[in-house]
Order: sequence, then C-alpha cells, then structure tokens
Amino acid sequence: MKKPSVIATLLLLALAACSESIPPVATVVPTPTLAAIPALAVTTAPTNMSLPLTATSDVTSKLDPQGQTEAEWDGIPIMPGALTGEGDEESYVFTIQATSQQVQEYYQAELGKLDWQALAEGDGEASLMLIFTNDAAATLSISIVTKGDEALVLLVKQGY
Repeated sequence: MKKPSVIATLLLLALAACSESIPPVATVVPTPTLAAIPALAVTTAPTNMSLPLTATSDVTSKLDPQGQTEAEWDGIPIMPGALTGEGDEESYVFTIQATSQQVQEYYQAELGKLDWQALAEGDGEASLMLIFTNDAAATLSISIVTKGDEALVLLVKQGY
C-alpha cells in the first residue's frame, strides 16, 4: 500500500511544480497626449528670396504689349507714364521707361492705399517679383523685367 501513496505523492509534487503560477508583471500602457503645435504668425514685412535664373528674353519676347495703356486694370492702378499696355481678365502687361526700383516703390505706395499688403518679394539679375495680398484673400503678383532703360511689368491677380 505504501507504493501507491508514494507514487501519488510524487505525482502531486510534480503537478504542483508544473502548475506553479507566474506572478503578474505590471505593464505600463502609454497614455496619448496632445502636443501644442505653434501657429504661424503672418507678418506684413515682405520676405526676400532668390529667384532661379530664367530665360527672360524668351518670356519678354512673347509679352510685347502694343496697345494704349489704361489708367487702371481690374481695380489696380497702372503706373503713370506707361508707354504701351494691354490685358484681359487674367493679366495686364505694360512697358514703362523706369527702373525696377521705381516700379516697386510706386506699387508698394499705391497698393498700400488700397489695403493690399506686401507678402513677398524676390529678385534676380534683371527681374523683380512682388506679391501682395488683401483682406478678400486675393493675390496680386507683379513681375518686373528690365532691359536697358525700359521695364516690362506684368500684373496677375488671382482669387477675386
């Protein structure tokens, strides 16, 4: 009789050793957090940027206005003294005997009176680009290409 009880005891010990429970391990679960994203501040000072060199002679040869100039185009004044000019509902181009600096100063002053704010400007060797915006979310780009003592000025207005 001792044999079965010894076998039973060994069996119980073996089962007890195999079924030993593993203590629970605490697991850290990350809690999602929101990080503040800084808002971009809009400034009224124009941003200077370098424009890549382009073949301006090809562009200007296609933009050769032949008509009489207007006093304004789509609510935008045309610089007094313009020699030739023409445009449509998308853009207006004119020539004037002036430097790119004179054209830039004129449009910064005149558009400021009309509540347009300078957004950016970029200049190349013989060209200058100005970008303005207004409260109605419209954008006006002014491209100025100089050749000799003349400037070709292209006005393009979007989002009006």
